[in-house]
Amino acid sequence: MWIYDTNLSGWLVVGGTSVSTPVWAGIVNTAGRFNNSTAAELAQIYASASLFEAAPRGFADITSGACSIGPDFDGRLATEGWDFCTGVGSPLGYFGK
Repeated sequence: MWIYDTNLSGWLVVGGTSVSTPVWAGIVNTAGRFNNSTAAELAQIYASASLFEAAPRGFADITSGACSIGPDFDGRLATEGWDFCTGVGSPLGYFGK
């Protein structure tokens, strides 16, 4: 996600849980319905996911990129379907909720 920092160097790219957690909170809040627990919600999402097929309904499959760059790169790459970098993909708003 692009952010603009007026105190530092201007435009920056941030990601990870700093972005994904508020995105999910907004989706759940806007959708107005959620399973009884986080575990139940994740079970529903992952039940429709496949290791070798496109992302489940409501997600955009991320098919390229890496988990990290530079000296910390651990060789994990985004691929089609579920992967360690992006899981099931990026949520498409509250589609399907």
